[in-house]
Amino acid sequence: MKGILRKVIPRLRSHKNGYCRITHKRGWLEYLQDGDLVFTIQELHQTLRKVIDSDQMRPKGNKLFCLRRKYNFTIKADKTPYRLEEALERFIIMSNSDNFYNQIPIGGRKESIDIGIKENDLRFTFVELKPWSSANPPLYALVESLKNLIEHRIIHERKIKDIPQFKEIDLMVLAPETYYQDYNLIDNNGLYRGDMIRTLEKTLKELSSEFQTNVSFMVLEIEKNSFFNICRKIYDDKKVNGQAIITLSEIDTIPILTRNNWKLLATS
Repeated sequence: MKGILRKVIPRLRSHKNGYCRITHKRGWLEYLQDGDLVFTIQELHQTLRKVIDSDQMRPKGNKLFCLRRKYNFTIKADKTPYRLEEALERFIIMSNSDNFYNQIPIGGRKESIDIGIKENDLRFTFVELKPWSSANPPLYALVESLKNLIEHRIIHERKIKDIPQFKEIDLMVLAPETYYQDYNLIDNNGLYRGDMIRTLEKTLKELSSEFQTNVSFMVLEIEKNSFFNICRKIYDDKKVNGQAIITLSEIDTIPILTRNNWKLLATS
């Protein structure tokens, strides 16, 4: 766990059969079977607000919700990314239009929104990105997104900083297919597990009602090996040596990462 979630999750009744349903894979898999979060949606909302609005954890700083686009990432001497999620995020930003932003500061510490999409002057989407493999289950990613949403609201409510105010903010978890396969939402043949997804969507509808937001899970259809091959080619094309920081340009876009190629998995 990191940041604010270190304080939020221990305050929730989230364990059943010895496993946390937010942070542990087995807890998540058992949730898909019985649909029991253990805690209530209202308890989650109240706990997030109480922790985030405390004097110690309240958002602060001059760069809150600064919309920016970062294209650089570190690549190792073996031509693979130093941080896989960071590299994937940078390629997504480069491959989409200029209404896409990344690493948007939201908490004033190391709390950031992975990707933000300005849909129009009234609507904005917070995207929580996960790579091909992650120790964080989908429910953890969802709680991260809700944390960002509450931070954004508290910035407005407490008048901490004058930032853009949107009528609607949607939440999205975005990850490659193998992430969802690992967490039993897609089978090994790429087919969606309808019964598991229905369990998730029931929770998403309850979250949507309580938090007044739309929530979705989206799939990236890019294989890890293909992504690594692209990184190796860029390493060679840019003629760098050893571990280096590279900066993407327009010629480095990956068409499969454009938004129109994302696939819907579950929605509220």
